[in-house]
Amino acid sequence: MVDKEKIIIMTNLAVYDKNHGEADRKANTFFRHDYIYWQNFWARLYALLGCLIIISFYIIERIVINQEDLFEIDYSAEGVRILLFIVVVLFICSSISSLKATREYSRIQKRIEKYIELTEKLEGEGELPAYYGANTNRKRRKR
Repeated sequence: MVDKEKIIIMTNLAVYDKNHGEADRKANTFFRHDYIYWQNFWARLYALLGCLIIISFYIIERIVINQEDLFEIDYSAEGVRILLFIVVVLFICSSISSLKATREYSRIQKRIEKYIELTEKLEGEGELPAYYGANTNRKRRKR
């Protein structure tokens, strides 16, 4: 007969698997530094694409709407302004992304630790289903 505590633990494990399980296991395959690096990579890429879109609208606005002459534009000054804009935006996005990814990775690790704690509690009871990793102490086969 299964008691109430075991049912509660198994329900908590099932809810975790449904809500966070797949994403947490995927993120847990990375080391903390690697996870933050990849999150920053994507944030920087999207920020750069956004900057390029904004810059292209700015250039189109100056040439088409304001009808500035292409030969009178100071391209070196404009290039410096555009480069400074890109660097500032990338710095801000990278900083925010680092903080967000660090916090997210910490939350993932806490959820996984709680999951492992609950599975060990069930394993101690001898009622752990096979799909929760009941055979974690089994020796690996040699190939």
